[in-house]
Amino acid sequence: MRAGGLEPVELRLAVALGGMISLRMLGLFLILPVFMVMAREVPGFSPQLGGIAVGAYGLTQALMQQPFGWLSDRWGRRPVLMLGLAVFAIGGVVAASAVSMQGLILGRALQGCGAIAGVAMAFAADGSRPEKRPLMMAAIGMGIGAAFLLSMMLSVPLANVLGLQGLFWLTAAMGGFGMLLVLLTPRHIDSHAVAANTTVSSMKPVWLLALSAFVLHAVMTLVFVVLPGRLIVAHDLALAEHWKLYVPTMIASVVLMLPLLARIGAKKSESTVLSAAFAVIGIALVVLSADTRMPALAVTVTLYFLGFNLLEASMPSLLSRVTGSRARGRKMGLFSTFQFLGAFVGGTVGGLMLAYLGAAAALEWAGAACVLWAIVTGLLSRRLFRTSAAVGLC
Repeated sequence: MRAGGLEPVELRLAVALGGMISLRMLGLFLILPVFMVMAREVPGFSPQLGGIAVGAYGLTQALMQQPFGWLSDRWGRRPVLMLGLAVFAIGGVVAASAVSMQGLILGRALQGCGAIAGVAMAFAADGSRPEKRPLMMAAIGMGIGAAFLLSMMLSVPLANVLGLQGLFWLTAAMGGFGMLLVLLTPRHIDSHAVAANTTVSSMKPVWLLALSAFVLHAVMTLVFVVLPGRLIVAHDLALAEHWKLYVPTMIASVVLMLPLLARIGAKKSESTVLSAAFAVIGIALVVLSADTRMPALAVTVTLYFLGFNLLEASMPSLLSRVTGSRARGRKMGLFSTFQFLGAFVGGTVGGLMLAYLGAAAALEWAGAACVLWAIVTGLLSRRLFRTSAAVGLC
């Protein structure tokens, strides 16, 4: 009757929300590894416009997170989730029908306007007991991780069969299936969120997590702007062969990550992961900028995925404890806003760096940024999260 201590209603909500978010993220992840290579055939392509097209989704996501959260407080979570998924699907149709880079950018921007990440996290928190919210968030995070892994396996094969337009049609269909999953959520949970009037003791831990999400997603998007072409040129790895690098390294990173997450979860020590994981990512990217042979390349990409997956799993769990029940929508919306703002900045800056500095320099700068952020989080996280626990935010 229960899974991991979740009540049946909580489990139903976790499965429905996790499935909906996973479908939506799968549609986005499928595009990333192949976009910068396949978009070269689109009239008007340039590295700068390609980077903008990759990052446009993140910019509109960042801009629309707060309006969608505000609407969900007044209309209810379910109607706003349906609205956001409908906009996402329409954006997929626009991108699939585009005959120029400007049309692709418009479609990607429309996809991002369906900004429901914060709404979904708030819905999960609404429908779960306080002591089970970290488990609920972790279950949803596992779905996102599974979508990322599946996309690494399917992206290139599907792109070879469907083409770039076909991939966008597929993302539109995933938006429609996501709407069906939203309809399966328990209806009695969908009450309007109560706006919190309590003054928050400290927003500093939330800001640190939000800025960490910005750095993580900016770097991730930049990597997928510059890495596919570099694999072709510097490592003589054809696009159709990229899955042979992505899939084994992603699986290896998950195998390495699971025991680490189990230990972190048992000790509720997610804050200790921030600095170490960013340092691992930074070192991996600096090494990745060199002309390494395949065994070393595979190890380096595995380390990158390990750091990325650790942060993707641990930061939402830590956020769910930091937010508590006070001003939940605002805090979760802030975190989601910076995630997608990072994706926009990473795509745009990645395109510019690719055009003017080259792929190797772009990876070096991204690695340096992660090492710098590892130092910042190492200096701040222990004091901030210890303080937040002391004042009752956790």
